[in-house]
Amino acid sequence: MRIRYEIIMWSQHLLKFIPGKIGCFFRKHLLPFKSGSSSFVWDGVHIDSPSKLIIGNNVSINRGCILNAAGEISILDDVLIGPEVIIYSQNHIYKSLEIKINEQGYIKSSVLIKENVWIGARSIILPGVKIGCNSIIGAGSIVTKDVPPNCIFAGNPARLIKHR
Repeated sequence: MRIRYEIIMWSQHLLKFIPGKIGCFFRKHLLPFKSGSSSFVWDGVHIDSPSKLIIGNNVSINRGCILNAAGEISILDDVLIGPEVIIYSQNHIYKSLEIKINEQGYIKSSVLIKENVWIGARSIILPGVKIGCNSIIGAGSIVTKDVPPNCIFAGNPARLIKHR
């Protein structure tokens, strides 16, 4: 199991540097994530636990993104993810003061991004967040809670700016 993981990590590391649509093709067909038609994972994207990443149709994940899919990330159809966006589906457990944080393990919580969402550059989506259909996340936002459908959220922490 550990050897398989190492092979996936090495493959991913090498594949993430191939630019353009040729690189997107290789990443889509050689990395173990599920991806719909006309979806692109551009160069420089780092994916932890790619087997737990589900990408719908017509999705674009821009350069430099980090996707930690250990708790599962589902990205439905027609989603645009800007450059350097970070999406986490796990976090450290830190409840016990008697045990070092790095020895307490992780809590995993899935992230769901519904249809026709645009996530602006350098935003951060935290574990357990669900983003509703037709919503927009402003650049540089930190999304700590669910985003309803048809909304524009922005800021740190992200909050409702207006309804679409």
